[in-house]
Amino acid sequence: MNPRTRWILIGLAVLILILTVILIAYVTTKKAGTGPEGDPQKGPVVEGQVVAAPKMGRFDLGEFVATSRDEELHYIKIEVQVGFIGNLEKELEERKGELRDTITTILMKLTIQRAKEDYIDHFLHKDIEKSLNQILGTSTSESRIIKVFIPTFLIN
Repeated sequence: MNPRTRWILIGLAVLILILTVILIAYVTTKKAGTGPEGDPQKGPVVEGQVVAAPKMGRFDLGEFVATSRDEELHYIKIEVQVGFIGNLEKELEERKGELRDTITTILMKLTIQRAKEDYIDHFLHKDIEKSLNQILGTSTSESRIIKVFIPTFLIN
């Protein structure tokens, strides 16, 4: 067999192998994208649910400065904003002082090390959210605080 013919046959074999791999990948991808009956798989969210999702309002509770429980004198300074659903804005405005006292109490119970860890792990966010919902009496209703934002966290 001529060396030139040999190289042409090897090239054709490689080309057929590449096309076969591409075809297998295409068919596998098509099967993965369809359900058992050949229909396209639907995601977990229906289009109507996205449109009907409630809007989240945001309320600024301001800055807080509290001393820590450490032996040495340290201060924890945070800024808190809450995200809520429903008609809570008026009640949040009316009870702002009570909510601020609760957050200050939470901060004063923390040591510096615990405050850092809880902030990083978002436990501080969840503790504040739970306490504020308990005060508002809205832990299970449609109008409630759903997220706590802490844009500023400083320790001195």
